[in-house]
Amino acid sequence: RLSGTYQSACIAAQAAREAGLETVRVVDSLNMTLGEHIVVEYALRMVDEGLGADEIADALEASVGRVHILGLVDTLEYLKRGGRISAAAGTLGEMLSIKPVITIDDGEVAILGKARGSKNGRNQLHQQVGKRGIEFGMPVLLGYTGLSDALLRKYLNDNRAIWEDKVAEDELPICSVGATIGTHVGPGAIALAFFGKN
Repeated sequence: RLSGTYQSACIAAQAAREAGLETVRVVDSLNMTLGEHIVVEYALRMVDEGLGADEIADALEASVGRVHILGLVDTLEYLKRGGRISAAAGTLGEMLSIKPVITIDDGEVAILGKARGSKNGRNQLHQQVGKRGIEFGMPVLLGYTGLSDALLRKYLNDNRAIWEDKVAEDELPICSVGATIGTHVGPGAIALAFFGKN
């Protein structure tokens, strides 16, 4: 729903099947950026375990509903510029220091809540992560937009209980979110992608 890429892949897979290549399978991650990344990581784990294409595709299709990507947007300016929110809502939200917590729900961006101020936004993000629970035996990825991961580090420091006994801080997988998503949310956004327990 966020992109035509999946539909294009389905068309290509159909063409491949018509050409006699029966092993082509397309799996919709129902996600984007970091969420897609952890689905691919999970697939690569299964490749390393020696599973076949159909087994991997079946396992991915069964698991994509457990993939969660939760993000905290630091500024509404870029959502306003891109037409994702109205100019009035963006201006008022900026004046009130509104920080939306967003997710991908069934392939579409959804707002889970709005908080006033960065600290309240990080607290709300933490509550949303807690509701779902992170399955640390599966791939996990943390991300940030812009040139600095300072806000992500602040979130992790404030919420050590999430990961402290599960993974060493220097082993937390952190990456910069790419320009395609970064241009929509602007700098300072943070995100967590994980397979949920709940």
